[in-house]
Amino acid sequence: MVNEVLNHKIFLTDNEFEELFGPQIAFLVNVMNRVAVEVCPPCNGYCCKNIHCIFYYERFSTCPIFDIRPRECRYHFCHEVFTRASLTKEEKDQLQQPVEELVCGDRGEIAKLFFLFPEFPLDEQGPFGKAVAGEVWKIKDEFARGRINENSAFSLIKALCCEQI
Repeated sequence: MVNEVLNHKIFLTDNEFEELFGPQIAFLVNVMNRVAVEVCPPCNGYCCKNIHCIFYYERFSTCPIFDIRPRECRYHFCHEVFTRASLTKEEKDQLQQPVEELVCGDRGEIAKLFFLFPEFPLDEQGPFGKAVAGEVWKIKDEFARGRINENSAFSLIKALCCEQI
């Protein structure tokens, strides 16, 4: 059964993600993350821009909330990452199963894991985004003007996330 407390959290640690999806899925997502480290920088954040993530900023070196990113982010890999990952066909099928069940209409226990589907929780127009978008833009502006460094910007953004939990 899905952990109801974790199910309603937007931001998840690695351990919380593993508790929801199990160790095998967590392992497979980590394999994908290692490939993404190589693939993502040259594309300049195409996926993050495409899903309208309010935390994406081209001047940031990485995702400011990577260690507490939502389950939707942890499952969001472009075709290039998915193709280059050294996973077997069975592992790739296993990784895709929760998403396919949602898309194909099976609204069982797995569907509870993506409770906002098809909405992306960090979209500026979503419920979370509307609550913090103004503050996030202020933090990005302070960083752009050189008033705060990247570590400070990331800490402020994470603090906003924790306030919303």
